[in-house]
Amino acid sequence: MPPAGVLLLSGPPCSGKSSIGRLLAADRVHLEVDALFHLLLPGSDRGREDRMLGYDAAHVLARLALDRGRDVLLECTYARREQRASLVAAAPDTPLWVVEIHVPPDEAVRRFRGRRQETDLDEASVRERAAAFPYSDQAFRLTSAAAAPADHARAVAAWLRGGPPPVRPDSWAAAGRPWNGP
Repeated sequence: MPPAGVLLLSGPPCSGKSSIGRLLAADRVHLEVDALFHLLLPGSDRGREDRMLGYDAAHVLARLALDRGRDVLLECTYARREQRASLVAAAPDTPLWVVEIHVPPDEAVRRFRGRRQETDLDEASVRERAAAFPYSDQAFRLTSAAAAPADHARAVAAWLRGGPPPVRPDSWAAAGRPWNGP
C-alpha cells in the first residue's frame, strides 16, 4: 500500500474482521473501532450518538497517524452512511482501500453463539445485519467461510501489492445504509 493510506476492514458482525485485522496490522496503525468504543464508553447503551463517538474518535486517531506518514488499518462494520461519511470527512484526499468480508446470516449467528465478549447484539440483530449489509462494488470482497483468516490476510496483502485503485470515497460513503432505514 502506498504511504499514508487507509486500509479498511468492513463487514457485518461475526464476519472475521478482527481475526484478519490482527494478521494485517504489522506495519500499520491498527484501530479497532469496537475496542476504542469499549475504552471510551464502557457503560454505554450503544445508541447512535455513542457509536458515532467511537467512530469519530477512531477517525481522529487515523488522521493523526496519516499526518505522520503512517498507514492505517481501520476495522469495524461501517454499514451506516454516517459512519462512512465521518471517515471520508476526517481523511479527505487520502487513499482508501476497502476490504469487505461477507458472512452468510446462519454462519454469523453460529459464530456469535461462540463469542465470549460483551455486546449489545443478539442472534436476531446479527442475522439481520449479515443479511442487509451494504456491500460495495468498489471493495475487495472476501467470503469469510471460504478460507482461514491467515489465508484471507495473505489474499489481502497480495491484492494490495497488485496496486488496486482506491475506492471513490463519496460514492462508497453514499452506499451505506441510512441509520433508520433498511
